[in-house]
Amino acid sequence: MAIAADKLAAQSAAAESEAASRRWTDHAARTTAVLAVLAAVASGAYANQFSHTILVQTEASDQWSFYQAKSIKKHISTGQLEMERALAAGRPELLPAVAQLEASASAAAKRYDAELAEIKARAETLDAAKARHQKQGDRFQYAFVVLQAGVVLSTVAASARRRELWIAAILCGLAGLLMVANSYLLVV
Repeated sequence: MAIAADKLAAQSAAAESEAASRRWTDHAARTTAVLAVLAAVASGAYANQFSHTILVQTEASDQWSFYQAKSIKKHISTGQLEMERALAAGRPELLPAVAQLEASASAAAKRYDAELAEIKARAETLDAAKARHQKQGDRFQYAFVVLQAGVVLSTVAASARRRELWIAAILCGLAGLLMVANSYLLVV
């Protein structure tokens, strides 16, 4: 009878141990799912930032091209005035026409300078936005890698029943979560 009671106690202890182990692996499975969702968020945010980077880069390139075109127009206008001055040299009857051309060219040069300053400022603003999107995208990509490492560690921990790997997966998840938050805020 004592043997039966010992056997029953041993079976009860084994069942309790297995239930505790099952609870632990259930937590590891939930951890894997949460880490996978966070990794998906980081991946989606990276793709979004990458798209924004490309769009803003295109806009900035357009603005710089526009800047170059305006600058070329300004230099052509200035060159034409210099050529007209050279052609009119030694011909006093053309001085009133040259003076009128100089006034017109001076007004055009001032207009071009104002337009160039505005275009340059817009292009520089777009370049800064592109750099920000690129930086955020890079940070999201790093967060994705850390979170994926956590997914792998959690999966291996559950299948190998190694709690220390699960703890490492949780640490990767916390680090990845901080990295995702930093990707949005760009604190560091």
